[in-house]
Amino acid sequence: MLIVNRQTPIFTHRFHQLGGHFYRELQPQGLHNPELIQLNQDVANALGFDQTQTKSDWFLETFSGNRIPAGSKPLAQDYAGHQFGKFNPFLGDGRVLLLGDIAHAGNVCEISLKGVGATPYSRDLDGRAGISECSHEFTLSRHLAELKIPTAQHLCIIAGRDLVYRSGFERAAILTRVAPSHIRFGTFENYYFQQNHDALRQLARFVIKHHYPQFEDTKKPDYAGFFSAVVQGTAQLIASWQTHGFVHGMMNTDNQSIIGITLDLGSAAFNPNRDPDFVASKQDQQGRYAFGQQPIIGLWNCNVLARALSPLISTSALRTALNTYEATYLKHCESGD
Repeated sequence: MLIVNRQTPIFTHRFHQLGGHFYRELQPQGLHNPELIQLNQDVANALGFDQTQTKSDWFLETFSGNRIPAGSKPLAQDYAGHQFGKFNPFLGDGRVLLLGDIAHAGNVCEISLKGVGATPYSRDLDGRAGISECSHEFTLSRHLAELKIPTAQHLCIIAGRDLVYRSGFERAAILTRVAPSHIRFGTFENYYFQQNHDALRQLARFVIKHHYPQFEDTKKPDYAGFFSAVVQGTAQLIASWQTHGFVHGMMNTDNQSIIGITLDLGSAAFNPNRDPDFVASKQDQQGRYAFGQQPIIGLWNCNVLARALSPLISTSALRTALNTYEATYLKHCESGD
């Protein structure tokens, strides 16, 4: 990626252009006396931050939520999803704000802050994050990247003097997440179940334009081709999880990435013995998301997405795309990708 020769980058905000029914704008709740706890220098380098910048007040204040950088329009994304197989229309970013995008040499990364306080989607929770859960997610994403498993990555963890209670008191922290997109299967479900087909079409066009341009057409995008690519990308992602013994732990459709990367690692763990019954989340008491169930759940999630996209794609084309899942999964398991 191109290294930008300026003191601070200018953020852009593609997602903001979709319109207010896709999100809620609000300001982050920053941290008192912020301190940089962990930094992924590889991610920093990719974003154009040299060591002088990562040690600057601007860096500390921006990624602790205390300063809104130039060009940023912080927002919480609206989405729904199936949680443990049951539809929940009242989800959305409960403690995450999307700051915007940083572009380098044609590559665009979204930058979001996790642990910024309550949002309209917090459901009476405090919207904060503890330093231990941030460290867990930071470490796991780094490991996934080293294994070349597609994943959201993390720039840094910044903690403050503020305390949160998470099985005991600990320092509140903010985790900076970096990904090409944070859009989920559940984002599409949101507008399908609202019967807002215009918004559904607008969202699909947006994702195709920015992430699947091979299916873009000014008159009528190839929605079927787009869905088929999502199905195959999901199958490939889960094959890589199984190959390396990774257990996501919470494969709700609101955690399933539309671009085939690993999102939301709060419940995740590695299963070195490849125990098919291994469960990573204490909430998963029935073992729905056990290691051995992940390939099946991946296909189940794709079926849910197919229903959400049914106003745009014919039933036969949806079935044809879904039928590619198993072959794609097996191919990538065999290749060890």
